[in-house]
Amino acid sequence: MSTADVHTVPTTTIGATENWEPFVEGGQQIGEVHWLAVHERPEGAVATGLWRIDAESGAEIPYAVSGSETFHVLEGEAVLEPAEGEPIELTPGMVVSFPDGFTATWRTRSAFKKFFVVA
Repeated sequence: MSTADVHTVPTTTIGATENWEPFVEGGQQIGEVHWLAVHERPEGAVATGLWRIDAESGAEIPYAVSGSETFHVLEGEAVLEPAEGEPIELTPGMVVSFPDGFTATWRTRSAFKKFFVVA
């Protein structure tokens, strides 16, 4: 890899304070996102970044996976309540992976931040 290639590799930190933007889905803002990278591929896009939401804004929101999503909980706590099955408690340090089509109700218990990969 040449030195020029190293400078084109996207980087960020979990403490990023700049470049956050509203994350809007279905016309509704659902937290904020700090994009690390979005790569278009013939089989679909791959997106990575940080996402955050406060407890009040994320008190109860629909969660639906399009493609697949894997994320690492960095801060805060939340619970995912699928229509069928047991609730999934999300706490710092957890890594979870959801298949295409997974749906649940997301309830944020405290200010929450995750690093995500959507493919």
